[in-house]
Amino acid sequence: MSDMHRKRATVQVTVWIGFVLMCLGMFMAILDIQVVATSLPAIQDALGIAPDAMSWVQTSYLIAEIIAIPLTGWLTRVLSMRWLFVSATALFTASSVGCALSWSFATLVLFRALQGFAGGALIPPVFAAVFILFAPRLQGIATTIAGIMAVLAPTVGPIIGGWTTQTYSWHWLFLINVVPGLTACVFTPFLLPRQQTHISDVLKLDSLSLFLLATGLASLVVGLKQAPLGGWLSPLCIALFSLSMLSGLALGYRTLRARYPIIELV
Repeated sequence: MSDMHRKRATVQVTVWIGFVLMCLGMFMAILDIQVVATSLPAIQDALGIAPDAMSWVQTSYLIAEIIAIPLTGWLTRVLSMRWLFVSATALFTASSVGCALSWSFATLVLFRALQGFAGGALIPPVFAAVFILFAPRLQGIATTIAGIMAVLAPTVGPIIGGWTTQTYSWHWLFLINVVPGLTACVFTPFLLPRQQTHISDVLKLDSLSLFLLATGLASLVVGLKQAPLGGWLSPLCIALFSLSMLSGLALGYRTLRARYPIIELV
């Protein structure tokens, strides 16, 4: 094998390892929803959380996650795919430790929101990486790997969550993210290809569009959460869904006319 072929093969191996680590980050982000869901009673008893407030441990994660997902395109332009993954993984790992060390309902919800935002930023780049990192003949294999990880996480999540809580404690539901997170943070910068960053684009962020995006998605999630309890046509749900629709329409209007749109609609 010539030196050129050997070097190309080495680069290909490192890219595959980096991609697998990205899939691992996505796996942990999806898994974290399920493992916590099965152990909410244990967390409730430990922190003395009121039953009607307990659902916010999950809702705060989902709201932050659903806000982060549409922002990943802009974040990728600013940080590059490599450093977005490293930054999101670092935040996810740190907030996981914060969740494990939480001493009250408020601190747990805060760290869950940070964890959810980081988790949301870990999912879309994996599927974008399939087309960025690999030639067309390899994209099917990469897509299969990512798909298996995405489907496997919610399948094994309840089992892992219940076993972890019974064997150790609810704190380990979050601490199990530390070793994979640190591993990905340390090795991924050396495995994924270098790309140009555009940090200056942070100054071009359309804050009004960001506010409309967060308002629309958050009110939609909260409305879907409240609908089974108070009814789909309750005044609160109607107000939340109306706010979500109006925010979405305003976001679309603003985005189509913004010089630096936060989301590329066209």
